[in-house]
Amino acid sequence: MKIKKTKIRGIESNGMICSLNELGIDKKFVDTSGIYVLPQNSEIGSNPIEALFLDDEVMELDLTPNRGDLLSIMGVAYDTAAILDEEVVLKVPQISEIDEKNEIEIKIETDRCNSYYARVIKDVVINESPAWLKARLIAAGVRPINNVVDITNYVMLETGQPLHAFDLNKFKTKEVLVRNAKKNEEIKTLDGETRKLHVDDVVITNGKTATAIGGVMGGFDTEIDESTKYVLLESASFNSISVRKTSSRLGLRSESSTRFERGIDPNTTELALNRASEMFQDLALGKVLSGISHIENNDLNSKEIEIDLDYIINYVGYSYSTEDIENVFDSLNFEYVRTNKVFIVNAPTRRQDLLTKQDLIEEVVRIHGYDKIPLTLPSTVSKGGLTTSQIRRRKIRNILQGFGLDEVVTYSLINKSNLNDFTIENHSHTSLMMPMSVDKAVMRHTSLNGLIDALKHNTARKNANLAFYEVGSKYLEEEKLSVCGVLTGIQNQLTWKGQSEWVDFYYVKGIVEGLLTELGVEVRYETPKKTNPNFHPGQTAYIYQDKKQIGFISKLHPKYQTNNDLNETYLFEIILDDIQFDESIKKFETIQRYPAMERDIAVVIKKDIDAAKLIEVVKKAEKKLLKVISIFDVYTGDKVDEDEKSIALKLVFMDKERTLETEEVTERVNKIIKTLGKELDARLRD
Repeated sequence: MKIKKTKIRGIESNGMICSLNELGIDKKFVDTSGIYVLPQNSEIGSNPIEALFLDDEVMELDLTPNRGDLLSIMGVAYDTAAILDEEVVLKVPQISEIDEKNEIEIKIETDRCNSYYARVIKDVVINESPAWLKARLIAAGVRPINNVVDITNYVMLETGQPLHAFDLNKFKTKEVLVRNAKKNEEIKTLDGETRKLHVDDVVITNGKTATAIGGVMGGFDTEIDESTKYVLLESASFNSISVRKTSSRLGLRSESSTRFERGIDPNTTELALNRASEMFQDLALGKVLSGISHIENNDLNSKEIEIDLDYIINYVGYSYSTEDIENVFDSLNFEYVRTNKVFIVNAPTRRQDLLTKQDLIEEVVRIHGYDKIPLTLPSTVSKGGLTTSQIRRRKIRNILQGFGLDEVVTYSLINKSNLNDFTIENHSHTSLMMPMSVDKAVMRHTSLNGLIDALKHNTARKNANLAFYEVGSKYLEEEKLSVCGVLTGIQNQLTWKGQSEWVDFYYVKGIVEGLLTELGVEVRYETPKKTNPNFHPGQTAYIYQDKKQIGFISKLHPKYQTNNDLNETYLFEIILDDIQFDESIKKFETIQRYPAMERDIAVVIKKDIDAAKLIEVVKKAEKKLLKVISIFDVYTGDKVDEDEKSIALKLVFMDKERTLETEEVTERVNKIIKTLGKELDARLRD
């Protein structure tokens, strides 16, 4: 708003009193509810944002996990100096220790704590931090608390080394014991929550009780408050994997844990402690006791990496000179020795990501310039191409899209209560430790959950004629690739002829058969005695390859359809990883030159015998000349008993070497009828 002259209760005013909220300061950093009083020496007419030191410029970095060194001002300074070709000059903390000795005794009883340093500062005055310090913390996204807490946070941002301040009077002892947590041990953390610990967690104790979770968060009972006079200042390093597991399990993400997880510079631990102690002297009027209590188990030496100039050139494809490489290492402040074309580099401990010569090559390319590397095609003896699995997946997509289905991609995470909605058997499941929501808590057992959700979403928006499929993973005891589909409504509509083809069981079965035929997979179908309660018991078939079940076709149960506002819906699943594919090279045959002979027969069998069983027996009875078997009619009624059915078969015989004789075909048909009678008690229909 524009500030202008106005009258308040009859008195002319040329200004107004503003809260920080009205100046645009986020309330999460400071209390913006009331009037904020500026310092007495503030110049009238000046910008209040400048007077509050809030006119700073901020660099926002998007970091990869390996660059933990850039989570500090010092780390960014080294990289910035390399870019600007400047030198980094670090100030040495100036501490005036008093004669009183630091008597803190430190013990480490866990291999998850690598070092622990401690100082004691007495006569600390708890107060509000100066404006410049609060402003810098706010710029870094940290909320100012008081001068003691703010100093530890500020030094962490400066050096990358997390610190923690304990109230020494509340600590109750002069012993610091770092150990693993005991079974079922609990601690109340700074956020006021009581947390149950695991035996793999690291805790800082006073020799008896836990006062902090190592590398993650301090304890509530030793928190700094307005009455604090004695401060125990901790600077330590913890195992990164241990911190990550503890932080993840407890759901505690802090600035400290983020840095410990990525790895900190072991040579900064003491530096950060002294820097914070210096600030305690200046900003909290503290007196630093003489001596540092510490245990150091880190290797403080830099790592040597040997690299050859020719290796760099061959690896990158750019002709670097020795001067180019030296300039890069000099700009990054890396110490090195060069003998001819061989460099032996001492990778500084601040760069925990530098482990191999490939890491050094990355630094060379990054600092020298990616844009200087020429664009070339890589030379390789490998032949490019798709794998067999990739070819098969593309073929499946082409086939199903040709059948009119649309591909969708759904979430692999679902609600636990829906885990077995569309499965044939129950399996163990994989749960997320920290799910985003209840609906995304466990790994799915089938893609059908997501497909049905997509169907519900579209149906609710008046999209009635739908056919979806997904090629994706299902997660049982192991991950398996499957293809699933759902169909509902009209699939073929010939308006000018007044005909519409609605999806039914046989329509879906035709899609599945067409897909499997194109993939060269022979299957059979069986009616299950019992299946998922969400499947229609009379319209469900299991698909088998030999004796192994590889999928199913089903209609959704009418009750499920009604409860979920769905129309008649059909679905299928084929587990591709359970199929034995014929990987042999396909051979083409010449076109059949001799005519085929057809025979139609109608056989009566018991109703409980599947048509698949009937076809199986026919194939077994005649393997040589019978090429095609197809069912073209099923009849029940006159001259057929109630417990029987008549199935009409078309049999096609042919021989690629000669023309068949009528008597020969008749003989083979009689053999088939005889075998059917013997194995299935079948007879020819009158």
